[in-house]
Amino acid sequence: MTLGGLALAVGILVDDATVTIENINWHLEQGKDIEPAILDGAHQIVVPATVSLLCICIAFVPMFGLGGVAGYLFRPLAEAVMLALAASYVLSRTLVPTLANYLLRNQHVRRSADEAGRGKPGRNPLVRFQRGFEHVFESVRKTYLGLLQLCLANRIKVIAGF
Repeated sequence: MTLGGLALAVGILVDDATVTIENINWHLEQGKDIEPAILDGAHQIVVPATVSLLCICIAFVPMFGLGGVAGYLFRPLAEAVMLALAASYVLSRTLVPTLANYLLRNQHVRRSADEAGRGKPGRNPLVRFQRGFEHVFESVRKTYLGLLQLCLANRIKVIAGF
């Protein structure tokens, strides 16, 4: 049951760090320096992450009141989920911003220089794949935007068609 609890929690464990990294990256894309981007990105998600953690933990609290075989089976599951989530919360508020500062320090400088020479393809196949994906995604987005504008211009026909 302990492993089952960890299996339940693994998605949320990854989400805590991912949300922190994505918010830091968003602030970097807005043109902020690394340290203010990390501090602002981590600070903005403290309250939502805390509320999420508390809500999930509250859902598992009743399992501690179970008696008999059910309590014997489900208490370890609840303990594993709650402890894993608490550890994930602490690490995503401390270790992830620290590692982001350490890992992105040189990357951010290169990104600024890379954006100036964006037309030049790199040798890294992952970078080329990402640029190709972004190009295709942008063309799909523009096509979808045009389709939405066409539908909004012809609302009556679209509603009648549906």
